[in-house]
Amino acid sequence: MRQLFNIRLWTALGVLSVAALLILFFSCDDCFGRNGGSAEVSADVEKNIETVAIVTSFAQSEGWRIENGRTVGEASVLLDDARQVFIAADTPGENLCADLTVGSSCVFLANMFGDSVMWFALVDTNSPKPTRVLELPSLVDMLDSGSRGVLENDWIVRLANGVKRTCGEDTGTLREFINNYSPDKSVTKLNLITDEVDEVVCRG
Repeated sequence: MRQLFNIRLWTALGVLSVAALLILFFSCDDCFGRNGGSAEVSADVEKNIETVAIVTSFAQSEGWRIENGRTVGEASVLLDDARQVFIAADTPGENLCADLTVGSSCVFLANMFGDSVMWFALVDTNSPKPTRVLELPSLVDMLDSGSRGVLENDWIVRLANGVKRTCGEDTGTLREFINNYSPDKSVTKLNLITDEVDEVVCRG
């Protein structure tokens, strides 16, 4: 009798275990590797610009676009330094470039984690013939003891040692320049060779 009771007990436990696994399998998309996609990128990822280059060519899947701040579809960017960058679907990004089909008319800026794009932006070059300087919005703050700067659009850029301050009057230190000319009375110049801001210019 005791042996029969043990058999029934283990059978019942086995049935419950199988049922629990089935419930978990059908209710969890990310379990057992069924999702098959890349890890989700946080919506508030830092817009820290680490990679900067002119776009030589841009290839995209059918219907590629940016919707609600994230990519729909996949894309591949060939940069002027011969790097090929893959942009996965659902990547946070901004497209401010007028025509991605025209080679060397856009600049690619991105926050990278290894080879993965965490956030990116595509912007127009300053002229039909690209130069090695990209004009960006006003510098509004500094981080990390002045090694990085925050732009008016919340992008974060690297600052060169001794950023040149160009104006018709004495602007004092870079901090004083920011206090006097941000957020809309200056432009920031990003050097596309060093990937650093090396000049700020007052305007108006």
